[in-house]
Amino acid sequence: MTVITIREEGRIDTGFAAILKFDGGEYPVTITDPFTPKEEKLLEWYFEEWVTFPFSDTAIAERAAASVKTYGESLFKQVFQADFNAYSLYRQLRGNLSQVQIEIVAKTPEFHALHWEALQDPELYRPLAVDCVMLRKNVRPAPVSANVQLSPVINLLVVVARPDEERDVGYRTISRPLLELIDNSNLRVNVELLRPGTYESLSQHLEAKGAGFYHIVHLDMHGALLNYQQVQSPSKPERYFYKGRYGRGDLQPFDGVKAFVCFEGESQGKVDLVEASELAALLTGKGIPVCILNACQSGKQVRNSASEEGLSEDSRETSLGSRLMTAGMQMVVAMGYSVTVSAAKLMMSQLYQHLFDHKPMTEAIRLGRLELFNDKERKAYFNKYINLEDWLLPVVYSHQVVNFNLRQFTPEEEEKYYESVGSQYRFSSPEYGFIGRDLEILKIEKALLRHNILLLQGMGGTGKTTLLNYLREWWQRTHFVEDVFYFGYDQKAWTLTQILFDIGQQVYGKFEQAQFQAMSQSAQVQKLVAKLRGAAYAVILDNLESVTGQQLAIQNTLPEAEREQIRDFIGKLVGGKTRVVLGSRSREEWLQSQTFKQNIYELQGLDQEARTELAEKILERNVAAHLVDGIRQDADFEKLMKLLAGYPLAMEVVLTNLQRQSPQEILQGLQSADVNLDVVSEDKTKSILKCVEYSHSNLSPDAQKLLLCLAPFSGFICRGAIPVYIKELEKLEPLHDYCFDKLDDAIQEAINWGLLSLIENTHNLLSIQPIFPYFLKTKLASIDERICETLQEGFKNYYIGLAEYYKHLMDSKDAQERQLGILFCNWEYENLYNALKICLQKKESISIYFCLYKYLELKSDVQKMLKLAELVCKAQEAYPSEIISDHNYEILIAIGMLASSYLATRNYQKAREYYQKNLKLCQQLRGLEETQIKSAVATTYHNLGIVAQELREYEEARRNYQQALNIDIEYSDRYSQATTYHNLGIVAQELREYEEARRNYQQALNIDIEYSDRYSQATTYHNLGIVAQELREYEEARRNYQQALNIFIE
Repeated sequence: MTVITIREEGRIDTGFAAILKFDGGEYPVTITDPFTPKEEKLLEWYFEEWVTFPFSDTAIAERAAASVKTYGESLFKQVFQADFNAYSLYRQLRGNLSQVQIEIVAKTPEFHALHWEALQDPELYRPLAVDCVMLRKNVRPAPVSANVQLSPVINLLVVVARPDEERDVGYRTISRPLLELIDNSNLRVNVELLRPGTYESLSQHLEAKGAGFYHIVHLDMHGALLNYQQVQSPSKPERYFYKGRYGRGDLQPFDGVKAFVCFEGESQGKVDLVEASELAALLTGKGIPVCILNACQSGKQVRNSASEEGLSEDSRETSLGSRLMTAGMQMVVAMGYSVTVSAAKLMMSQLYQHLFDHKPMTEAIRLGRLELFNDKERKAYFNKYINLEDWLLPVVYSHQVVNFNLRQFTPEEEEKYYESVGSQYRFSSPEYGFIGRDLEILKIEKALLRHNILLLQGMGGTGKTTLLNYLREWWQRTHFVEDVFYFGYDQKAWTLTQILFDIGQQVYGKFEQAQFQAMSQSAQVQKLVAKLRGAAYAVILDNLESVTGQQLAIQNTLPEAEREQIRDFIGKLVGGKTRVVLGSRSREEWLQSQTFKQNIYELQGLDQEARTELAEKILERNVAAHLVDGIRQDADFEKLMKLLAGYPLAMEVVLTNLQRQSPQEILQGLQSADVNLDVVSEDKTKSILKCVEYSHSNLSPDAQKLLLCLAPFSGFICRGAIPVYIKELEKLEPLHDYCFDKLDDAIQEAINWGLLSLIENTHNLLSIQPIFPYFLKTKLASIDERICETLQEGFKNYYIGLAEYYKHLMDSKDAQERQLGILFCNWEYENLYNALKICLQKKESISIYFCLYKYLELKSDVQKMLKLAELVCKAQEAYPSEIISDHNYEILIAIGMLASSYLATRNYQKAREYYQKNLKLCQQLRGLEETQIKSAVATTYHNLGIVAQELREYEEARRNYQQALNIDIEYSDRYSQATTYHNLGIVAQELREYEEARRNYQQALNIDIEYSDRYSQATTYHNLGIVAQELREYEEARRNYQQALNIFIE
């Protein structure tokens, strides 16, 4: 391979003096930074800030992206085209760039601050770093050298730190694809995943393994360049701790900025900042040849200002990658700026894929960069996809050729290795694959590190058994445990004797196992407990609800004496190294005090991203391709997904029905307990209903009866408001024999059996297992039909009251109350919607609709707002005339809302049609005060004015606004007058009648001041400024703009 070296000789006034060296000679060159400080800031903004809010400044982002090519071409001309002979030598190599290695050798950190990876020949389509190996080196040699021990396998340590857990990057974004690649490679790789992701854990782990064991350490964590003020005053109080840090002194004040990586602290949200030199000191002498950092800014070298030139080189060096070279590493891969999750995943998967395919490390990195260049689509914040030139980000530091010092297996080693691999449990993937659960795995592992026995509780169908079986493989493959012993009570009623025998067979050799079996049971327990407490194994007891099951339980129950033996055995493992996971649908109180105590993890449905992925796979498998896009965009599909709440089994069974039914038909079927749940197979159908039937059968008879009252609910129950629901039910004669004072106890039983679950551990907010309401409706269908109708009546009346309360919150001037109203309507939407449908079916009041409309209006969901308005108005057309006369004002408001929905969706002709219909209805209103009727007429005229204004029919708009204004003046509605005066001002301004516009704006302003409406004042001042500007009264314009600005700032 031909090596081209660009070596810094020293700093000069204009930049750097350097030597360009080919195999055939040396050429002096002068390097000047192609970017001005302003252009450098723009590029930094592009990678660091624009991706966090990629909705605006798109043109500026495109300019920043294009600047990378301009920068690279400028740098190329300075390096290669300054000397004719040098350029001639380069052109001879240009035809075979894959055999070229470019080395950047720096004396100062500032030379590394240049974006060498951008180097681009103007005559070529791609930057050189995509086709050549590009390495950075330092003139200063490392004080030590990393020499790994001879080994037949590559030992890889992955350190994952996710301090913010659910508000962080996916736990296994890098590590899961890595293991999958190893399965498909022909290299022997041993991967260990460090738990927990703390500095203390890494320090102790490396010490235990000894120098020269690992070939690669991969740090999958956040990184940042921070000054001391940012460390002391983070955005979240007490986020960083910089005193009493394990293995390091307190963090002292420092000048400039330093590179840090973020290890996990002692609790969620806490970060242990580890400075670059501290990490380098930890890794020094450990004999690790390669370090890979997908930490943000881990390779970023700040271009120091003139005022910082006096700082020491140590203070000026900010690249973590460069710092780690002092630990003697042969190669460090780092990131120049913040890197998106999708880019890190793509780059690292490509890097490891080629490395495990026997490519040299440098070539594997180049091919990873090439993939970033070829596939530039990235998932930015808010799930928006953008194109990003982040192939520039990987920065590779090296001071020698990577040597993993691998050797061949001896025959004995090979046999032992493959025996070990063959004995590991292999997870059998479900029909649609194992999807998601990164957060759950992270939280379960952290919980087990705090207390080594955990109860994993969840309703049947949440995927507990699937998750636990997946963990058997994951934990062994990543060395969380040495081996996993699984006992499923759905298959067999495991006794302590059987458990001891099974574990003994796996942990003891042939002769020791024989001795073990000859012992008494009490001796066996003590011997095995000593073994398990001293070594990191995992024991999983799954489907434990069977042990104490009743009625329809899987018939693998255990007598009390056997249960006590198992409880005592598990109790003896508390505090040891072996982790015990108990999987169950119930709370397993008989085990709690002696074993898992309060260490409970409630398994819910898949997260939003995972449930979307599963839904896509189900649709792809079961629905014709030309129908899939339509289903995705169907609002009823969105409702169906929300209802299923990410429960895998429910999703698989229910969504399969989309091959023959629309989302709306399935929703209606679930509501009426009339949907086909046997599409997948008879066994699967039994399974999904049996999941609910089993838990329900373990409830007390009173609870079973009372929980029928929850049949009308979907998705959410506000437990704190249940007493209000009870009052509505108590009014209804068919329910007089129900003991409603025990309903809360019944709800608690349902929680204990996973039929209901707490939302964010809040006692009063409950989510419902998605199939449970369907199950209750099928139960109700077999009882007296009057009970079904009565419950619907009570449910409807309950939500009429709640809707009024939620609307009151959303109408509040208090921002917190408005947000509370929006939050509850988001949770309650399906319940409110179903109650409204009952009202429409019974041809009754539609007051619930006004709450839902307000919610959608505040959420700016105009399409859903329009669809709901059309539904309500169409249903009202079927109301008998006598009912219309009773609810004529509600109907008037509903038609007005439909017109406003058309206006919001810019369907102006439809909006005008329904506003005019409203005017006719106003003339037919009876039983209302005249002021109320006239107010409705004025509002309608005002809205017709808006329609005409949007259609640029300004004279028509003026006539309508004037009609509205006359009525408002006649009935002294001062506040409404202000809005109409303002709009009349806009019309006059559009007609260039500036004095008329000024008079109207001034009238509006006077009323806004009278009512202390500061925001409206600001808008009117702004428009008065525009009028003055058009009249060339610039001082007046300035005064008005300044008034507006002051209020907006206020």
